[in-house]
Amino acid sequence: MRHRYYTLLLIVLASRLLSLAQVNDLPRTSPEAVGMRSEQVMAFFDSLLAHPLTEIHSVIVMRHGKVVGEMYPAPFRPEYQHTQFSCSKTFVAAAVGIAIGEKRLRLTDRVVNFFPDELPKVVSWQLASITVEDLLTMRSGFAVDTQMRNRSRQWVRDYLNHPMNAVPGKLFQYDSIDTYLLSAIVQRVTGMTVHDYLQQRVFRHLNIRQVHWEQSPEGITTGGWGLYIQPESLAKFGQLLLQRGQWHGLQLIPARWVDAMMTHHVVRNGNDDYGYQMWSCDYPTAMRADGAYGQYIFIIPKDDVVVVINQCTLNGGARQRSYIWKTLFSGMQSQPLPPSPAWQQLQQADYTLPLLEGQPTNKLLTNYQDKIFALSSNPLGWTALRFVADNLIEVTDTTGRTTPLVMGYGSWATTELASWPLNARYKVQSQFSTIPTPFHASACYAWRDDVLEVKIHYVDWMASVLLRFRFPGDDISIEATENYLNKPFTITGRYKEAIQPVPL
Repeated sequence: MRHRYYTLLLIVLASRLLSLAQVNDLPRTSPEAVGMRSEQVMAFFDSLLAHPLTEIHSVIVMRHGKVVGEMYPAPFRPEYQHTQFSCSKTFVAAAVGIAIGEKRLRLTDRVVNFFPDELPKVVSWQLASITVEDLLTMRSGFAVDTQMRNRSRQWVRDYLNHPMNAVPGKLFQYDSIDTYLLSAIVQRVTGMTVHDYLQQRVFRHLNIRQVHWEQSPEGITTGGWGLYIQPESLAKFGQLLLQRGQWHGLQLIPARWVDAMMTHHVVRNGNDDYGYQMWSCDYPTAMRADGAYGQYIFIIPKDDVVVVINQCTLNGGARQRSYIWKTLFSGMQSQPLPPSPAWQQLQQADYTLPLLEGQPTNKLLTNYQDKIFALSSNPLGWTALRFVADNLIEVTDTTGRTTPLVMGYGSWATTELASWPLNARYKVQSQFSTIPTPFHASACYAWRDDVLEVKIHYVDWMASVLLRFRFPGDDISIEATENYLNKPFTITGRYKEAIQPVPL
């Protein structure tokens, strides 16, 4: 068969992914066994899936240290790692606390003392007064500059030479570079990157092996973003915080430090107060690690609950978080509940993200098959493509590598792509550094009249894109819409050459 190679490729890929699986470590039980209701867990999942402008990638619900519900809507799977954006910051706070517990630094230490070789010629009194705690609470006094990491390769030096607009410790200004400086400080006092430090002090004890973290051009863990980790590992970390840093009899993070992380150090308007690299919630005792586009770890000591969500949403915030308190917690009791037939329904539930609807083929494609099209510059990083079959496109990236993109009809098909995935932080220096490649793309397709639609989820990242191929004359036009902006852009494809198909 002509495409037997690609079928074998899918089998090999599936085997490789399973070999990397680090799942089912945590104990599982029914919701009723811990005083929750299976019906409410399903209603919670349904609410998340129905949330506007949202694609859910994974959800885990835990109570009393056990997983009572989990959802990985196809094409996502539990073994896929996922970028965490600012959810990463809470891990840095844990590293700072461990270092403080080891007497390597103090909350009151002055930041300038860690970087004598990176300071401006004249050190202002404001710069000299910034403490470790000011960085933890986002009150450094630096004027926020989100573009610095896009243009600079000396982040520590450039930020310490950066203008200040407030007295340290006074004004809350959320800034990922504050967290980056914390990461750099931990590296200075331990001799290890934050990633390696947590690997030794925390991750190995939690059996977290599939974890990576981007590094800056200076070789420092990015800290404020860039953590790349599996959903169940996030749940383990959340449970560790819920247990005040204790894991199987080991005190991995000082208990008092975990309490300090979850204390409201900065009181803001509304319910989003700030602790040490964590946010409060509008529910008693609830705190959260919070990343862009809706990466969450919720820790709720009052009810002994941890909830983890990975997604890409443009409509998150308080309403989505309220599904936990108003839907998931509805009818929750402190004692076990009678067994429910809904538990079996929850176990058998088959969740999937929307598949494209339309026809499986169109005779129009025969005019374009086995032709190569050169593409205009685009965020996908594709320079050329050719249509091989109804369910197969070959794409060439900016390095000149060509890889197949297999697409399912009425289902998802997963293949490796040599090119980088779409990235909402695509201008940041050293993006994807230390993150393993290749990435995996799950795709489906359908024809709507004479328009070929293709949906691609980068299942071990956070991005997706909807492509609409149109065929005006000899060339092609592609309207592309990524999930993290929801604004279409156009790619033009100019006819380049035709190639002879491989004989059957």
